[in-house]
Amino acid sequence: MGEDLLFKADEMFRRGEYLEVLDLLDGVELVEAFMMRAESMVMLGRYEDALTELERGLSIFPYSYVMLTRQAEILESMGKYEDALEKVNRALELIPFSSEHHFLRARVLFKLQRYEDANLELAEVLRTNPKNVEARIMKASSYYNMGLKLDALSEVNRALAFRKEDPKLHELKGKIYFELGYHKLALSEFKIASHYDPNNSDYYYEIASCHYYLGMYDDALIYLNEALKISRKAPYLALMAVLKKERGEDPSQEVREAVELDKSMRTVLENLLNVKISPTGYIEGVK
Repeated sequence: MGEDLLFKADEMFRRGEYLEVLDLLDGVELVEAFMMRAESMVMLGRYEDALTELERGLSIFPYSYVMLTRQAEILESMGKYEDALEKVNRALELIPFSSEHHFLRARVLFKLQRYEDANLELAEVLRTNPKNVEARIMKASSYYNMGLKLDALSEVNRALAFRKEDPKLHELKGKIYFELGYHKLALSEFKIASHYDPNNSDYYYEIASCHYYLGMYDDALIYLNEALKISRKAPYLALMAVLKKERGEDPSQEVREAVELDKSMRTVLENLLNVKISPTGYIEGVK
């Protein structure tokens, strides 16, 4: 009887009939039923109810690492990283050699900015699966955030050996080169990233930034305009204001728009342009 209900509920779930799933499985006390009710609640945006439902299931099936794992994932999606870590730790007590769960713990630790701890987990993941590119990307990002640029670069290169066409890897490699002062190498990586993902405005902005630092203002302007066609972000507008000033043009419009989008840009642009800017983004004069 329970299996028939679960089969029917699965079909309803696939059709998006989430309330109907809850009604159908009401009172069914199987792990799969608790999971499906929780998933339906998630799809309805009822995250707290989903967590409560899984907790109810765990009171009956305390060794269900599946429900613990799902709780951890839901908590992670809600930004409750400490609580997510507690759940995944409990799951790992039940299945200590699960590479998937070590990766989940690493991901949560990374979001908690505990980069060294995250790397210890990632080392365990990569020991069992050295071709796990996502783990290598996270490890490289951990090194990058810790200021260990050369270690990050080494890890990115290892990841690229398995996934040469990943734009995010090329972007991260470009950022490392950029911060090391190798602007031409950074430019090459950002261009590769934009080739693989031509709809990502950040890549064009990063290309423009490299051109700017290399003194190639006309090229910087071309790529910055491409970025602004896709998205009008405050940093893009700030760079456009700087480029306009370099070209002897009026940057007032870009300054106002950048400050309107991000108030912190006011101080940044005052320093970059050597002007006084009102709280509403109007240039009031030279400093």
